[in-house]
Amino acid sequence: MRLTGWVIVAAAVVVLGLFFGFFRAALGVAMFAGILIFGWSYWRNVGNYPPEPDVADISDYGLKYVCTMCGLELKVEVAARDKAPRHCAEEMVLVRTGGKPPLHSV
Repeated sequence: MRLTGWVIVAAAVVVLGLFFGFFRAALGVAMFAGILIFGWSYWRNVGNYPPEPDVADISDYGLKYVCTMCGLELKVEVAARDKAPRHCAEEMVLVRTGGKPPLHSV
């Protein structure tokens, strides 16, 4: 913080301290600065959302996943990552139903 900022903070504490007490004034100025810094950092990061993931069309590979717990079957046509989906808190098992083989293991 520059010297000008410290002078403004000290002046605020002195002026408010004359009316409300120096301890309460220092505490109030510190809380104001903390809330202001938090608010600025929050609003600065509001617009920084992650980019959309790159998706790949894998419908030609004939990939189907089966949940070993409940038997749910999931046919995958578009994928954004190479990991198997999860269901019932367990990873699903890959079952191929034809199609061309994938270029890398899924």
